[in-house]
Amino acid sequence: MSTLILFIAPDDRLHGWWIADGGEVVARGDAETVLPDILPAHVVAIAPAEAMTIHVAELGSLATAQARTAARLLVAETSVAPIETQHVAVGEADGGDRSVAVIGNGRIEAWLESLQAHGIDPDAILPAALLLPRPDSGFVRATIGAETVLRSRSAAFAEEAGLTELLVGDAPVEDVDPEPLVLAGLGAPELDLRQGAFAKRRRFQIDWPLVRRLAKLGGAVAAVTLLIAIVQIVRYGLGADRLDAEAQAVARTVVPDGGPDAVGALQARRAARQGAGLGFTATAGAVIAAVQAVPNVELSSLTFDADGLLRATVLAPGAAEAETLRSRIRAAGLDVEATPFTSQGGRIRGEFRIGRR
Repeated sequence: MSTLILFIAPDDRLHGWWIADGGEVVARGDAETVLPDILPAHVVAIAPAEAMTIHVAELGSLATAQARTAARLLVAETSVAPIETQHVAVGEADGGDRSVAVIGNGRIEAWLESLQAHGIDPDAILPAALLLPRPDSGFVRATIGAETVLRSRSAAFAEEAGLTELLVGDAPVEDVDPEPLVLAGLGAPELDLRQGAFAKRRRFQIDWPLVRRLAKLGGAVAAVTLLIAIVQIVRYGLGADRLDAEAQAVARTVVPDGGPDAVGALQARRAARQGAGLGFTATAGAVIAAVQAVPNVELSSLTFDADGLLRATVLAPGAAEAETLRSRIRAAGLDVEATPFTSQGGRIRGEFRIGRR
């Protein structure tokens, strides 16, 4: 992956730039050199050591968020400026130690605004001094961007006449090539200033390959659902055909000469036997209910004719009870014709012919 590296000068202007690809610098320029029209998607800014103070604190066992909070408390005890105006960033653990960078909020805001005005929003901002390796003893020194930076086991700072001699004293100083250090720091930086309030806000981007995969998955689910519905319809159709065949077979046991539609022939026979009446069940039910409602009246027999008439032989104490029974049957919506009643053992016996009114 190619990376655009921007070197910020101590005066907050752009000092120069590199383009790195495949572990080497493939293009470079100074502040006056126009950047290429097509820039790498990954952008890293190198911040000047002069703009910040670097501390080393024993915070290695803490989680990043906890380490940042603890670092702010430590800085608040020693900082002259109000802690609310300072940005405190913590680095990766080196044993029990973590590097802590302190920089004014306004300084880092100015860098971001200047770069974003040119359409550049860096993915990371790395302190120049922390690109140097942390030596076991003495100092290492390199020129990165517009300044020379030094680092020891417990300090990292920009070279400054008078102050550097005082801090270094007679300790050995090793000069190193800055280019491999900068390139090595891109992959796994020790400390990135873009954290906390200055963390880069990730823009929402549509993952079109994912959208296409989801669309294909949705289409497959729809196809499977449709296939299941088709299979169910076919199964229901086959089941209905099987039930119809079974019904035809049962009907042929009653009407063997019913032809291909034995069920229809059976229904026609039933309708013919019902005749103009209401059918046996409805008519007999009304008659039995009427008999139960008239005291001392009995049914001797029931006969259902093919013409749809129900013939009921009735035994009653007298003509009054027989007439009451006839009235109740008529009240049920049926027509009743009575044959002459005859005497039998102290009671009268007669027949009602009952049908639809």
